[in-house]
Amino acid sequence: MAKKIKGVVAQFGTKGYGFITGDDGEKYFVHQKNVFNKSRLKANTRVVFNAEESDKGLVATKVELEDGAKMAKANKSTNASTGLSDGTIKAALAILFVAQAVVIYKVFFTSVAG
Repeated sequence: MAKKIKGVVAQFGTKGYGFITGDDGEKYFVHQKNVFNKSRLKANTRVVFNAEESDKGLVATKVELEDGAKMAKANKSTNASTGLSDGTIKAALAILFVAQAVVIYKVFFTSVAG
């Protein structure tokens, strides 16, 4: 079972992997695929992550910036209210469809008659 740990990025290379030193003193391997929001990690950055044991050692998963963790929790409630509703999207698509139909009619049918 994974547990939440805070730590500091010890190193993170250009190839997309590195190590995090946890506040518990342990070193955790981290790969770019395990970083939340695909943020690029830099050395000496504070992070929060889940720790898991693998056959090769300790691995950091669901890694996010420590400040980002607080912001993500705050944004979860606001994201639902800031997005467009399904009805709004359907109405916009309907307007675009009608506009295209009008343009096609004017371009093809009015130029033929003239």
